[in-house]
Amino acid sequence: MTPTPRRQARDAFTRRLLEVAHRHLVEQGASGLGMRALARDLEVTPGALYRYVKSRDDLLTLLIVDAYESLGKAVEEAEGRIPRGDHEGRWVALWHATRTWALEHRNEYGLIYGTPVPGYQAPPETIPAASRISILLARIASDMRSQAGTTPPPDSPEPGPALREDLARVRHWISEQGMPGDVPDELILIVLRGWTELFGCINMELFGHYVGSVENGAAFLDELAHRSFKELQDRTGP
Repeated sequence: MTPTPRRQARDAFTRRLLEVAHRHLVEQGASGLGMRALARDLEVTPGALYRYVKSRDDLLTLLIVDAYESLGKAVEEAEGRIPRGDHEGRWVALWHATRTWALEHRNEYGLIYGTPVPGYQAPPETIPAASRISILLARIASDMRSQAGTTPPPDSPEPGPALREDLARVRHWISEQGMPGDVPDELILIVLRGWTELFGCINMELFGHYVGSVENGAAFLDELAHRSFKELQDRTGP
């Protein structure tokens, strides 16, 4: 169905708004975003701008969703180029594509994975875009488990009651994504740890915490990715 002229005009203005807002984000940071300054650079009145975004928080939400979608698209494309049966290749490609995007979009990455913007509370509509990478990690693990047919028994102690609640929540989320929900706790923990290591490694590099220690960020991330996959492989059977 062809969009109406009004819808086309709205979409065009939203794209222009995001372009200008991204420029302000680079120049001033998220805390420096101001509606009046945006309206001035867009050559519209503040009142006209408020017809598209009701507040600075709405603008931040647009920028955050846009950043998550851009990251998710880049990672999905990189992972999608790897043969489906090459689980390690898919896992490692995902890690490297995430780092590459972060290095090329430092301000957008900082907006979604850096210091929270004071006073801003992300609304539920950011969750689907924010979940794209975690869904990919879970899907690779699910594909490995399906191919193996069996899962080795756990070789570590059961998690405590509080953590089991979190794992049950993740298990339910996995089933909502169309994957089998009978995932052992240990496998969920491995994927969660991989997800944490991925973004922890990138944050340490991008925000300067490896100065004087890790100077080859790509090589270090590659090593972590392969180690993470090996642990996953050990828990999904032969």
